[in-house]
Amino acid sequence: MSEITEAKCMKSPIRKHKVFVRWKPEYNLGIPLIDEQHRGFVAMLNSLYYGIQNGHVKNMIDPIINMIDEYSSIHFKMEEELIERCFFPGAKAHSELHKQLRNKLVDIKRKTSFEKEPYRLMELLKKWWTHHICVEDLQFRNYLLESSDW
Repeated sequence: MSEITEAKCMKSPIRKHKVFVRWKPEYNLGIPLIDEQHRGFVAMLNSLYYGIQNGHVKNMIDPIINMIDEYSSIHFKMEEELIERCFFPGAKAHSELHKQLRNKLVDIKRKTSFEKEPYRLMELLKKWWTHHICVEDLQFRNYLLESSDW
């Protein structure tokens, strides 16, 4: 990591805390498998944050983005199967949101600008994921909780 980039990271607003994303009760949907997978994503973000804080961004950003991409693929497939089984009417639109994040991850993999400003990547992923859990996933929550097919 260059000195300028490292200095930017040190001054970045995400440097204030030991973890980047603290798990909050409002992130729980009450669906154990989904909640556990969401916590896994948060753990990956916090691992990337740790690497940024400790000057390992060049060694960590690509492997963690690949992990997030793979993990998201597995999680989204499972989530989409569950919401289709419980006849959630917004299943197709929800799948489209997943596709949009996967496309963003592909774009991120192509760009090296995030290596120079990794906190932008962190903020992007945190904002997307927390919004997705707290807004989008809440829309199907009751369908799954009322269904016995999960």
